[in-house]
Amino acid sequence: MKIKLGILIILISLLTGCKSYTELNDLSIVSAIGIDYQEEKYHLIVNVIDGKLDDQEIEKSITTLESNKDSLEEAFHDIYLKSSKKLYLSHLDLLILTENAINQKFSEIIYYFLENSEYRNNFNVVLLTGDSLINFMKQNIQTEEINNLIKTNQKETGFCATKDFEMILKELLIDKNSYLSTISNTNQELTLEGFTLIKDYKIYQTLTKEESILLNMLQNKIQNAYLNQNSILENHTIITTNKNHISFRFVTTLSHNHNFQKETEYDLRQFLTKYQKEGYDILKLTEKVRKNNYSYYQQTPHLLSQLTFDFSFEITEKENYLQGDAIYETQ
Repeated sequence: MKIKLGILIILISLLTGCKSYTELNDLSIVSAIGIDYQEEKYHLIVNVIDGKLDDQEIEKSITTLESNKDSLEEAFHDIYLKSSKKLYLSHLDLLILTENAINQKFSEIIYYFLENSEYRNNFNVVLLTGDSLINFMKQNIQTEEINNLIKTNQKETGFCATKDFEMILKELLIDKNSYLSTISNTNQELTLEGFTLIKDYKIYQTLTKEESILLNMLQNKIQNAYLNQNSILENHTIITTNKNHISFRFVTTLSHNHNFQKETEYDLRQFLTKYQKEGYDILKLTEKVRKNNYSYYQQTPHLLSQLTFDFSFEITEKENYLQGDAIYETQ
């Protein structure tokens, strides 16, 4: 963190022409923002990193600022008034939302960050459960710790995935639906809770651990995972569409093959048809059909309910395993 902070401060000084320690010491970097909504007011909490250069050494401290206001604009303005240093917003790494914030004000929150040009759109977004926002933010848990926890488990367990603001925005623009990685902080222990689905800008359902792995597997977002008593060492998923027919091909390496194909195909079909019946296009499959065959898409009402699924597997066991080139999902 010290190296990262130092590089950022140096870059800012070059861009702004800053030459003195006084100006550098007046900078606060916004690393995490938390938003709750209680009693018809936004509860905004901002964690800032205060950088200080002293004899070429870089020191940092985390300060928590909070505000309760009727609108996000008012709350952020109040935060600025409480900060003795200039807030640098372009380095925001994480946006933490509560269930109340999503259920009552998600579209307004999205719109605020979309309209504010001071933010980049590559900050991650997570849902917090199991603790109040203020208790969680005041623990000063490093933003990097949360993001790395998600990245590591995406790679090693397939249980979650990083979702940045831009990706979520693209998904919401298609059908108002998306999903978020969920973190929990119970008894001051930070844990992952898999994925929470968003429908029409509100919380819809929370996936089980197995469902979260299946979702990542379908979207080619896992490398290692444990599923149906099998250890997945590598997986590549290829999705193709032909009108209403969706084909999934899995190129998978296992430590050993214990009925993996039969049990996993059953789980995948159950998973997809469950949300198909509920009218929730969890993989945005109708959008894939639209891109590949627009005329068919236009001529087919209620397309989601008419989709059919086919699964094929190419399984390699570890003793015969040689890692090949990456295979990427096709439209």
